[in-house]
Amino acid sequence: MTVLTLHAERAPHPSLLAEAPEPQLARLLRHSPEHHVADPYLFTTSVHVPDHAVTWARHSHPEHELLWTDRGVVTMVTGGRQWTVTPGIGLWIPAGMEHEGSSRESTEIRTTYFAPESWTRTWDKPVAVRLVPAARELLIHLKNTRMSVQQRLRAQQVCVDMLELNDSLDLDVPIPEDQRLALLVEKVLGDPADDRSLEQWASLLNMTSRTLTRAFSAEVAMSFTQWRRLVRMRAALGALTDGDSVKYVARRVGYSTTSAFVTAFRKTVGCTPGEFTERITGQGRNRRAA
Repeated sequence: MTVLTLHAERAPHPSLLAEAPEPQLARLLRHSPEHHVADPYLFTTSVHVPDHAVTWARHSHPEHELLWTDRGVVTMVTGGRQWTVTPGIGLWIPAGMEHEGSSRESTEIRTTYFAPESWTRTWDKPVAVRLVPAARELLIHLKNTRMSVQQRLRAQQVCVDMLELNDSLDLDVPIPEDQRLALLVEKVLGDPADDRSLEQWASLLNMTSRTLTRAFSAEVAMSFTQWRRLVRMRAALGALTDGDSVKYVARRVGYSTTSAFVTAFRKTVGCTPGEFTERITGQGRNRRAA
């Protein structure tokens, strides 16, 4: 697994950028110590397609960031929550907010940086953003195509207008900050299939079941069982997007039967695992056999 530190860049004078495609913009920006979206542009997009898993150390940017993928899954921790980014759903990270995360192998990572002074919506905390196929295609088209300043600005505004908050699927898992729960949180996030009961966890953490229940309720406004199910469903989203079979994913996230997993998935996500796979990846076949 490779650890990346993202370096920011400062833009050159706009006269150098007129009619330049975004790859040329990136070359012009590459060696500057501080990233900045070139004035008068609204955003710039970078593409990263590693052939291995990647992790990002905790960092922040002076501009807003929209993290999205065309294939694979990115897990990001920011704002006290863990987010799962899958194709079609991006993560908005406001300027200056620290974040860290990782991607799976062969994930096609896209990052679009927005100039804060040109952004008018009140997205002042991390939120899930729906990227329709037309918006994704236009973002890549802008990256690769030469055009005048005015043409680019018009096309960028169209992209901005197409971005919408995603209301159909929550992608975040709240992370309790109570240090008494730190071991439990670490273990369950690392292995969603961990099937220890509330009573077993309470014993391990040297507290009563009632104290553990109250701590979870106070921290994340849900029970331990509800929180663990949410963790499992978010892990399942990534595995399903990777093409793993429903039966395999059910076992991987801690369900002894496929039917129990499908029921929990539908209750949490709002559709069956098969429907989710077809909607997100556009294919109905799984790569990994049960």
